[in-house]
This record gives sequence, structure tokens and C-alpha cells, in this order.
Amino acid sequence: MNLSSLEFTGLMPLWIVIAGALFLLLLEVVLKEEGREIAPVLTGTFLVLSLSSTFHLLSSRGMPGALFHGTVVVDLYSLTLQGICLLSALLTCVFSSWYLKQEKAVTGEYYALLLLAVAGMFTLVLAAEFLTLFVGLELMSLSGYVLAGYFRVKERSTEAALKYFMLGVFASAFLLYGISLLYGASGTTRFPELRHFLEQGNTGSLFVELGAALLLVGFGFKVALVPFHGWAPDVYDGAAAPVSAFLSTGVKAAALGALVRLFAEAFGLQGNWSLGFAVLAVLTMVIGNFGALVQSSVKRMLAYSSVAHAGYLAVGLAAASLAPADEVERGAAFYLLAYTLMTAGAFGWVAWAAGKGETKTDFEDYRGLGLKQPWMGLMMAVFMFSLAGMTPTAGFFGKFYLFKLAVEHGLIWLVIVAVLNSFVSAYYYLRVVAFLFMKPLEGKEPPLITSTAGLRAAFLLCAAGSLIVGFLKFTF
Repeated sequence: MNLSSLEFTGLMPLWIVIAGALFLLLLEVVLKEEGREIAPVLTGTFLVLSLSSTFHLLSSRGMPGALFHGTVVVDLYSLTLQGICLLSALLTCVFSSWYLKQEKAVTGEYYALLLLAVAGMFTLVLAAEFLTLFVGLELMSLSGYVLAGYFRVKERSTEAALKYFMLGVFASAFLLYGISLLYGASGTTRFPELRHFLEQGNTGSLFVELGAALLLVGFGFKVALVPFHGWAPDVYDGAAAPVSAFLSTGVKAAALGALVRLFAEAFGLQGNWSLGFAVLAVLTMVIGNFGALVQSSVKRMLAYSSVAHAGYLAVGLAAASLAPADEVERGAAFYLLAYTLMTAGAFGWVAWAAGKGETKTDFEDYRGLGLKQPWMGLMMAVFMFSLAGMTPTAGFFGKFYLFKLAVEHGLIWLVIVAVLNSFVSAYYYLRVVAFLFMKPLEGKEPPLITSTAGLRAAFLLCAAGSLIVGFLKFTF
């Protein structure tokens, strides 16, 4: 099949990360142990080139739109999600460069897997039909499984990878079965054609309802919606902290973004679907927040926090069957941008503070660290304030736009539940800040932790973004 110039340029960000992954794999074979230090630099270069290409497409007068006979769509929403995924990958690359050097585990395939996961994310958020969506989801997931178990000599790392893989396989089975039922009922795998089929009065078909429900279950596993969340705390806690940052931001952002597009554009169903998403949102927020409330490990607390934030986004999904699709997509994209900045920063900070082998992840381990190293303590405080949704941080504005959308479409009770959950979350987020700036116990002065210029720049970017992104002009 010959590529047209539009298809070539419209998917340029994807071609760049694929080329980067292949190049890094070849380089690993040629250089072996010599020259591995250049791997993160090359990875960052490919990611920046891909990000530049994404910005070029965003700034162009006309979006490419549907490409490859309508199987992918390059529009404002998909390009915004691509940018968020690239931001997550860039931050992970910086955190990993410092972390892997500290653990003496630098390899080229780690960064190749990172780029392959980004390629899967791109395919997922660009997909306008089910088979393309499934290919992207699996490419992203398979890379994630390997990254989660990257330190295969560590029991916690292999346990995390095994749990992630086993439950991921079940999720994939649900997705495929749901896709097959929808194809059998409608005769198409394309979102617009499925929407047209449903608008002809076929929403009551048993195959359609069961297929959509199975898709929701499959995606529920991927994005850790309750009751499909059981793997997330163990995987995020067991994986290396930079990998946890990547899995909880870029991977989750791509899957949530695809879920929003799928149900807002392909289904757009009324009534029970709104109630179903509302119930999932309540369960996810409550269990995520109360699970985080009882943790003694900051890393595990952040894992449960990630589950709770999927619940906040599900508030917007509950409005997807009531509000215009573009409003839901804009609200979701902004929330995912804010979430990526603050969550990646928090997990990256834990990677920095936990020490070699991640032996220091408990709240008590950070007592007085903010007094010893005030700038780094201030960075973590900003991430915690933003995750708690305090004004004027990006976390506050992200929740505001989603909650506003739900209120405007009659889901006031759901927003009240979400706000109450935000108050609960403030306790465990502010607990981190309190420990950071408490006086250390006598004889237990925290050690001075070194950092690189790149690491400090990444934290500064996350912190600055968490403070100013909410003031950018978005039309909601």
C-alpha cells in the first residue's frame, strides 16, 4: 500500500518513535555495554522530535482528519493526547536516566520498550475503529508488562509484572469478545458506522449491550476502575518508580482518552450508561481514596491515589451520554494533562528520595527532608497540593471543568460525592507535606540526597506546569 503525503505527514510523530525504537535496538546489538550511556539522550531526542512534529500538526491550519480509509483520525483531541503521552515519556526518560544509573541497570532495550509503548499509545488514541484500537492497546500493554518486571532479579518487580500480565490478558479477552459481538451485530468495526447503526434504533440489541459492557470491563481493567482495579496498587508499588510514573500517567492517559472517545463518539448512549459510569465513578473514588488513606508507604499511597483519579475522570464519562462529545473530550484532555504533570512529578520525586533499591518509601522516611532540602520539599508539596485539587493548581482546574460539565447536565449528586472524596484525599496528601517539614526525630537526621540538573529541571517543569496550566486559555 502506497502512503499518500498526507498520511505520511499526519502520522509523522508515530513514525519517529517507531524509528527511534528500532534504532535503539540495533544500537544495543552493535554497542552492547559500550556506549549505553547515550541511550537516554537518543530517546529524549526522538521524543522531542516527535513532540515538535505533534506541535506542528496542532498549529497547522487544517488537521489531516481521517486517514488510512478512516481507520485513524488525526484531530485536535488525538494530537492533544499524543502530546500528553510524549510529556509522560519524556519525564520518565529523565527519571529513568538517573534511576537506572544509580541501580547500575542501564540497557538500550529499556528505552526501546519505552518508545514502543509510546507508539502503542499513539495508535490507541488515533484509532477510529476497533481493530486499530486493539493493536495499539496491546502494543502499549506488552511493553508495559516488560517494563514493570524490568528488574527481574527483584521479587517485587517480577510479582508486579506477573499480576499486570495475567490481568491484562483477561482484559484483552473481554475486549476482543466485546468487539466480536459488536461486529456481529452491526457488521462494522468503525466508530462512525457503529454510531450510525445505533441511531437507526438498534440500541436495544442484546449483542450491542453485551458487547459494549464487555468493552467497558476490558477498559476498566486497563485504567483501574473499581472493581477492576486490584492489580494497580501492587503493580505501581512493585515496579521501579520511574516505570510507575509512566504506567500511571502516559499509559493511563492513553487508555482513558480512548475510552472517552469510544463512548462519547461511537456509542453516545443515553440513560443507563450515564448511571453505570456514575456508579463506577463513585466506587472508584471511594475505594481509591480510602485505600490511600490507610497506607504507610508514600509510593503505595500514590498508587491508590491513581485509582481515585480514574474515578474523577469517570465523572466526566458519566456526562458523555448527555453532553456533546467535543465538550467531554476537551474536559478529559485538560484533566489528563494536569494529572500527568502532578502524578509523574510525585512518582519521580519518590524515585529520587527512596534511595538505591527503593528502601525508603514510608512517610516516616521523609520526616524533615523538606527542612534539609527545602527546594525539593517544596516541589513535592506542589505536587501534593495539585493532586488534592487545591486552588490555584492545575488539579483544581482539571476537576472544576469535569465537575462543571457534570453539573450542567444534571449530575449534581455525583459532583457532591466527588467533592467530598476530594476532601478525604486532602488528608493523605497533606500528610506527606506535614512529614516533609516536621522536625526530624532526635538522632534521625535525613541524609542529603544528590540530584542531577536534568532531574531538577524535570521536577521544576512538573511543578511549574502544576501551577500555571490551569490559567491557560481553554474554551470549555
